[in-house]
Amino acid sequence: VEVVGEETENKTATLVQTKLKDEFMAPAKLNKQQELIKKSTQLQNELKELELNFMEQVISELGAKRAVGLRAALLGDISVRGTGGLLMQIQDRPLSALFKNDKASSDDAEAGQKSLYVMKFPGDVQASQLNELREEVTAIVRNAQPGDEALVVLQSGGGTVTGYGLAAGQLVRLKEKGLYLTIAVEQVAASGGYMMSCVADKIVASPFAVLGSIGVISEIPNVYERLKEEGIEFQTVTAGKFKRTLTPTKKVTKEDKKKSEEDIENIFNLFKGWVKQNRPQLNIEEVATGETWFGPDALERGLCDEIKTVDDILLDYVDSGYNVYEVKYDPPPDVPSSLSFLFASDDEGPRMGYGQQDQSIGRRAIRWLVQSFADEFKSVLSDSRSLDKRYMARDETADRVRVSDDLYY
Repeated sequence: VEVVGEETENKTATLVQTKLKDEFMAPAKLNKQQELIKKSTQLQNELKELELNFMEQVISELGAKRAVGLRAALLGDISVRGTGGLLMQIQDRPLSALFKNDKASSDDAEAGQKSLYVMKFPGDVQASQLNELREEVTAIVRNAQPGDEALVVLQSGGGTVTGYGLAAGQLVRLKEKGLYLTIAVEQVAASGGYMMSCVADKIVASPFAVLGSIGVISEIPNVYERLKEEGIEFQTVTAGKFKRTLTPTKKVTKEDKKKSEEDIENIFNLFKGWVKQNRPQLNIEEVATGETWFGPDALERGLCDEIKTVDDILLDYVDSGYNVYEVKYDPPPDVPSSLSFLFASDDEGPRMGYGQQDQSIGRRAIRWLVQSFADEFKSVLSDSRSLDKRYMARDETADRVRVSDDLYY
């Protein structure tokens, strides 16, 4: 009994000592655990910050849509992978390999691929291609996405101030939409053509393209003296001192000529201001002389930004991964060409207006058909016989064969 009691006493003393030791060490373990949790939280925050900084850089380079798709392709379910999964995936799978091999990422890249819209403007003196340009620009503005660009292949020696001023305004719509605008000059962009070109963010000219001719010209023949010799005099009645200045049939006066020169100078100043506004790097007084320069000389004076053909421009965009689209507006014909001859009279072209008694084959056929139906309808309404007898055969021999006493020799 004494031995058992002594052994029990020793065990009790050992348990007491262990318990006292645990109670003494507990605060130290707790503090260490809290420190580890704090450090772990700090590391997770740093990883989050690195991931967000990385995504910010990706967004600035690729755009928001592609960046979101890239993150989804790498992480999948963020709740499963946790913080830092993006950076660990990037370490194992570089972006270049990801874009080439990962299907989800490649699909997203295709969805966010940039586009280049190409238009052609072969301008004449009246800028008569303006209507087509307006429709093409509207189509691009309605469909373009952020990051898309526009390319205008321009060829024009200039023309009317109003026509080319409006054409330049159409190109401004592209820039207001946020599209980067490039104008490629294959042969000529002079006067009004350069008025349009200077709107672009970048002007590219072929080696022997002609650019410039920043100036205004007005010329009109005058046959007053000749008509006077023939005894012909034109009488022009106007209200307003300068309603008519220089005309072909009016005697030229110093006052009229001075007024016309002032008008030309005002237009010239507007032209120079427009070019200076859109290409501030130009020495406008040096180039606004009405002169023209070939590609390399134009590049030296700042009239263009690069010497390159249109073909190389398009290849560069294709190599950069752009979708390249040609935009062309084809207005619908007023009359189908295969049927237009039906509506042409003997001495005129097609006439489709109302209130005209033209003698075209198609019109005459339609009038005959309508008249036939009208006559038939009237005959039915005017027939007083009963319905059951109206469609029965009648013997009209008495009406068709008659005996006459008239003699014919």
